[in-house]
Formats: sequence, structure tokens, C-alpha cells
Amino acid sequence: MKVGSRCGYCLLHRGYNIVLRSTDDEDVRMRAVDALLELLGEGFSPDVVPSILGIERDRLIKRITGCPDAYADLKRRADESALKLLPEMEALVDAAVPENRFRTACLVSCLGNVIEYDVPGHSSDIGEALELLDEGFYVDDTDTLEGLLVSGSEVLFLTDNAGEIAFDRLVVRELRGLGCRVTVAVKGGPSLNDALMEDAVAVGMTEEADEVITTGTDAIGVKLDESSDEFLGAFHGADVIFSKGMANWETLTEVPAPCPILFLFRTKCEPVARSVGVPVDKCVAKLVPEGWRL
Repeated sequence: MKVGSRCGYCLLHRGYNIVLRSTDDEDVRMRAVDALLELLGEGFSPDVVPSILGIERDRLIKRITGCPDAYADLKRRADESALKLLPEMEALVDAAVPENRFRTACLVSCLGNVIEYDVPGHSSDIGEALELLDEGFYVDDTDTLEGLLVSGSEVLFLTDNAGEIAFDRLVVRELRGLGCRVTVAVKGGPSLNDALMEDAVAVGMTEEADEVITTGTDAIGVKLDESSDEFLGAFHGADVIFSKGMANWETLTEVPAPCPILFLFRTKCEPVARSVGVPVDKCVAKLVPEGWRL
């Protein structure tokens, strides 16, 4: 997915907030913002993928401020808050009629995708989001996806944000109940408020999945040319991929799908919503076939 005009504003807005979260030193903030403006001035163009430019932005700010993980405290609190809500969400899935269990788990996981910070105009309040459960999916390919799964299917689940990963457990549990082998991938290093291995451990994902690996990189979304051999093996060896979040949509739509991919996310900004063909603030479960690209 290529940038829209609003992406320029978001990249700067988010970058500035990351600077504020990274240091209290005004001189360092000035150097970081000056470098950020230069980067965006030179790098922003119609052919750029927003998450790819975001990777350069975040690494630049880390180098200048010396702060490796500006969202560390927020991620920890998000994990704790999500775990408190998890029993209620588990009960919701358990109460669903059998034919709706999988869809319900996916919907809870998708609403968890609101736990993202510094997106202009977006609320990261998971409590507010869960009030929208009756709204359902705007695009719903969960039944079609479920029909592709057979016992022994190799599923790669690409996580997105900390906190959210607790709700992803519900989908992983349903997939394993269908006989799938599920490998969950978290980021290999701090990347916005994305889940790391420590978050997977904190919320119990390491006990839920068959295996938890990392992408091998701190890149936003999926950057295959930086990914580890372990991740690439799981990516190209999967029968089905679950892809959580907008950044994975932004990056994976640039390459042919190695197998059927279910993109599962909340449309939190206009450029992403437009690229999917849905309004802003909707839940999307969009299945694409092997070989597809945007």
C-alpha cells in the first residue's frame, strides 16, 4: 500500500510524539525533530509505503535520543489491562453457538487492534472498542477462511500490538481446536507499541501457541529482506497466514501472498480504509488468495 496525503501528517505527528516519549532534553528533541523533518522532506513521495518510511523515522529517533523503546511502559500497562478483560472475552466466545465461535474470537481479536497510540484522531481505549462487538465485521471472510483449514494445516499468526496479543490467544485457541499447528510471530525488537517476546510471555501466548518466534527485526509490519531465516521459513511454509494490524496490511500488500492471507484489523486511518474500500473505524477480516497483491 502506498501513502496517501494524510500519511505525511501522521508520520510527522507520530514521530513528534515518539520524540516526546523518548527524552525530556529539549536540545535532543530539537535535533530529533530537525532530523525528522529532513527525513520526511526527502523521503515522502507517492511511491513510498508508509510503514517503510516509518521504519526509517523510528530508527532515526532511536539513534538521536538513545531511547530504544519509547512505548515500553504503555505496552506493559496494555498487557495488564487486556489480561483483566480476557476472562470476559473468553466467556463471550464460549457462549457463542458453535458455528459462530471462530468468528467471535476473530472479532474480539480485531477490536483489540484499537490498542495503538499516537494515531491522529484515534482512541486506543479497548473498553470503548469492546462496546462495538454488536457492530460485527464490515468485511467478513472468516467463514471462507475457516473452510480452508484442515487438521494439520500450518498457520502463521502475525501479531500486532501489545495488549492486543492477549485477545489474539482466543483465535489461536480456536485454530488449534480445529487441528491446526499455529506459529505466532512477534517483533524481533522494539517497534512502536508492537508485541515483543516479553509480551507474548506476559499474556500467556507462549503457552497457547505451538510455537512463538520473532520476525528477527524491529521493522514495522513485515520487511522480508530484514527478516530472520526462521521467520522466512515459517512465512513461506505456511498453509494460511493470519495478519493482524494496518502495518502488516501496508507492507504485505506490496508482495505476492505466499498462501491465503486473512488480514484482520480495524481501519484506524483514511488511507488504509480507502485502500481496502471500507469506511474508517470498521473491523475487517479480508481473505486474499495465494499470489494476490494490491
